[in-house]
Amino acid sequence: MFHLIKLNLMIPIMNNLFKIFVFQFLFFLTNLSAEDNIPSVIVETEEAVTIEISPSIWTSGSIISQNDSKIASEVKGKIIEILDVGEQVKKGDVIARIENTKYQLSYNEIKSEIEPIESLLIYYTSETERLKKLAGNNNAAKNELEKIQANKNESIAKINLIKSKLETARDLVDRTIIRAPFDGITVNRFKSIGEIVDPNDEIIRLVDVDNLEIKSHIQKKSLPYVNIGDALEIKIDSSLMMGVVNKVIPVGDNISRLYEIRVRFSNKIWPVGTAVKVACPIKQKQNVLVVPRDALVIRQSGIAIYRINTQDRAELIPIQTGISNTKYIQVIGDVSIGDKIVIRGNERLRPGQAVKIINNLDY
Repeated sequence: MFHLIKLNLMIPIMNNLFKIFVFQFLFFLTNLSAEDNIPSVIVETEEAVTIEISPSIWTSGSIISQNDSKIASEVKGKIIEILDVGEQVKKGDVIARIENTKYQLSYNEIKSEIEPIESLLIYYTSETERLKKLAGNNNAAKNELEKIQANKNESIAKINLIKSKLETARDLVDRTIIRAPFDGITVNRFKSIGEIVDPNDEIIRLVDVDNLEIKSHIQKKSLPYVNIGDALEIKIDSSLMMGVVNKVIPVGDNISRLYEIRVRFSNKIWPVGTAVKVACPIKQKQNVLVVPRDALVIRQSGIAIYRINTQDRAELIPIQTGISNTKYIQVIGDVSIGDKIVIRGNERLRPGQAVKIINNLDY
């Protein structure tokens, strides 16, 4: 009787345990089914490659014009015409005029001096020819010829002197018209109509906005590794492009101890004054296995990357990093050339998860 009572008490307990076991088993199967039904994660990949890189640092720079001039007056006078700021001009266009009255009068005065002397020169020339015919056996004619010849030479010298003064006067008249020395745009105007200017007074600033380059300053440790003709990466906001070094000035600034370089670039959409960054090497180039920087997965346990295997599943590969440039970084670990490495979408990945590779993603 006691055993029957005990058995009756055990039956509900066993039923409950059986229900729990069945529930857990079904939950496991549901989870397993759900794992198999997880949709593939869309990722972008890039193959691991070996390239020559040198570690580099970003240095600040600025886009400048190759022709940026403050145009000055070369004569004294009153400004009667001057362009406003923002005017596009071609080489040779008039950008300012200075009143030329006194310079024109001086030119006319000098020019008037030459006419009577030229008349005398004509007379002396004809007399010289006449007296040469009479000077054979005529001593008086010989003496007169010498005097006329001297007067003729003196007249020629005076004419040459006056012509020289005339050219100088003409030059001063021409310099009252100030012309653009190159194609550009007027940026600043330092004088206005009616103001009196002296020689060397700055009148207007003209900037060539078509022929641009980048001016940057590098550290001493970069100087041995930056040479004319080298291609350097340039960053402007979020845009990247390549430029070519066209000048290296190996003389350090006394205060900053930096060295100036100039970099040419082809994209002209950025204006003069735009701030840029230039990637400057700091060591010799080395041939190393690299992946894009975006491939790195940084966790508390260390750095890793995701590699996609032949079953299109993600493998988490622990790595160590080495030298780098602005885009690529050396990886040391179980990585080989040609491995497909995830560079986008890795933040959503888990080891063993199926993926769908779509390269050239536009996020």
